[in-house]
This record gives sequence, structure tokens and C-alpha cells, in this order.
Amino acid sequence: MASIAVTGSSGAVGRRVLTALIDEPAVDRLVAIARRPQSPPAPSFPADDGPPEPVEVESLRLDLGVDDPTPAFDGVDTVIHLADDRTLRTDPRAATAILDRVLGAMTDARCRHLVLSSSALVYGARADNPVPITEAQPIAPVPELRYAVAKASLEGRAARWAAQNGAGLAILRPVAALSEGDSSWIGSALRAAAAVRAEQVDPPVQFLHHDDLAAALALAGLARLDGPYNVAPDGWIGNDEFRALRGEASIRIHPRLSRVPLRAAKAVADRRLLDGLEPYVTWSWVVANDRLRAEGWVPQFTNAEAWVAGTPPPLLGLVSGRRRQEIALGAASAIGAAALGGAWLAVRGSAARWRR
Repeated sequence: MASIAVTGSSGAVGRRVLTALIDEPAVDRLVAIARRPQSPPAPSFPADDGPPEPVEVESLRLDLGVDDPTPAFDGVDTVIHLADDRTLRTDPRAATAILDRVLGAMTDARCRHLVLSSSALVYGARADNPVPITEAQPIAPVPELRYAVAKASLEGRAARWAAQNGAGLAILRPVAALSEGDSSWIGSALRAAAAVRAEQVDPPVQFLHHDDLAAALALAGLARLDGPYNVAPDGWIGNDEFRALRGEASIRIHPRLSRVPLRAAKAVADRRLLDGLEPYVTWSWVVANDRLRAEGWVPQFTNAEAWVAGTPPPLLGLVSGRRRQEIALGAASAIGAAALGGAWLAVRGSAARWRR
């Protein structure tokens, strides 16, 4: 029988992991740790099977940024670590402190198996990436994308802890994950970066449903998996299919002017979501899921189904194709005018400075 603790259990993925584990007969205890109060999910056994002995679920309100989780890990076999900090996108210090506190508590409680949720972004996006990327590929995140660099750093800290303590460590590297009402920030950021960029061939893309990610995390905890595992649906979405799914106009500019639309995109979006993402919408970083599939994991959603489930209908999808084209051309003209205006102002400013 297994005793499993889930940190960040009130999040979109954490709630689903609890739901997946509460029905597992091999689990006799679940510890749900979150910063805000939560109600444990109810078992979903078929009515004709009769109610089995319910699994014990302990819901604990802990802020892992300041609270010591050692008592919560007493008697726990595996910790599925999902607790994150939103500042991880720009500042990894809080997330690092949280992980260190979890690892220290696991050492004190003699808990010897960790499941860490990472990201496929750690592989980086480069022209020479294999298609698809397997777990044998060394991680090399794009340095400008702090989120990816931070995830790689957290992997390294967890790996050192596991080696020092003779513990098991499963690192799950999902692609962009989303679901109904719970689109991931990275999925939204990739969409924003892809909509306005230089003229190029679109790379293949992958999207994962939160239900499938939760099933993978639950499996990693139950089976005490060890090592890195990519988490993605079978295959990927090609450029034509992705354009059709987006249903929105993409503004394509000559590569020599690529900095202009990128600056325009950053002006209307949180620039922290776009910094470092250019390579990820330029080069392929799709991953293979064979290793996780060999452990018995089977995705229930395709890439397209996950994207549609987690993406609201685009505003431009509500207008005619001709009108979308007019909007795209108008936006391109506006960007071009802004670029020319900026260049004129720059030249005028330089001339003024020269005259002085």
C-alpha cells in the first residue's frame, strides 16, 4: 500500500492528481498540501461495486514558502511536488526555497521518492533538435527564458538530493498543458509569440491536457518511477493544422524586420511572457512519449483536442475570412507605419543631436 503526499494540491493539476489517486486501491493514505483551504475529492467508484473502504485524505493548509512540511511527510512514501511560485517566470528564488524546504523535510521524514513536475522547455529550441526529442537528449534551455532555466535548475537540485540520499526521483517534462478554464501561462505565451513574428515555416507543436498530465504524475507516484519522462500526446500538430485550429490571423513580416513586430507584441502583452520564447516558436522542440507509454500511461486527448479544450474561441474566428485578412493587413500596415515613424523619429533625433 502507498502513502502519497501532493504539494500544490489545490491547483489545476493537483486537484486532478488527487482525483486520480483517490480511486486507486493501492493507495491507503493521501496528504493534500496547499496554501488555501480545500475539500478532498470524493471517490468515483461505480455504484454497483459497493463503497470500498475510503482512502484517508488529509487536507493540510501549509505555505511551503514559510512552513515546515516535515510533520506532513511523516509516514509518507512518495511526494508529488507540484507547489510552484508564480515568480518562477522571472525570479526562481522562491521556487528554489520551496523545493529545498520540501527536500529537507523529506530527508528528515525518511521519505525516499520524489515526483517532480518540470517542463519540456528544458530541452531548448534549436535548429538541430531531433524530431522528436527523447529523454536521452541533454537539457539545454534557452538562456533568455528564465522559466526554462529555473526548471532545469530545480531538476539539478532534486537530482543531487536523490543521489545523496539514495532516493528515487521521477522527473516529468510535460509540453504546454491546458484544459477547460485552466490554460497554462506557457500555452498563452506561445500563442502570443506565434501570432506576430517573422516570416518562416511554423515548427510542429504539442499540447497536453491537464487530465493526461495528472494521470502521468499519479502513475509516477504509484509505480515509483525513476528518471526523466516526457509527457505529451502521440505525435504533434503540423503548421497547417495549427493555423486552422488557431482560427486567427498571423502577421508575417520579413525576417529583417522581425524585431519590429516582436516589440509591438511586447508592447501589448506582459513582456515577461515573451522574452526568450522566440526560439520556441521558430524551432521544433516536440518530444517523444515512448518511455512513459512503456510504463502503462496512455494519453486520452490528442494535441488538437487539448488545444481546443483549453483555448476559448478566438475573437477573429467570429468574423469572415475576408475581414480577418483586412484586419491582418491593417495591423501589418500599422506596425509598418509605427516602424517607419520610429525610424523617422530616431533619424530626426540623431540629426538634432548632431546639430547641437
